[in-house]
Amino acid sequence: MIAREESLRDLMIRSQHGDKQCYATLLDECAKWLKRYYAQKIAADAVDDLIQDTLIALHKKRASYDPSRPFLPWLAAIARYRWVDRLRQV
Repeated sequence: MIAREESLRDLMIRSQHGDKQCYATLLDECAKWLKRYYAQKIAADAVDDLIQDTLIALHKKRASYDPSRPFLPWLAAIARYRWVDRLRQV
């Protein structure tokens, strides 16, 4: 499955309503999207850790997601902040 805005948004909305299977699928699809996103920005040996950091941030911030807004820009903003935080650590 290639992550699409509509499918990810739907998974997130269902996850916010307590659907554990949708949440697991959402995290899996986000991990795939993040791998492609970070592959262009950071050394390959740091990608997996950064993906995990981003998924943890997504988990902590999931209640703040507004279902009336697009999902991918929200995810990309979290990913960008995690990436910048990682760059500052080096």
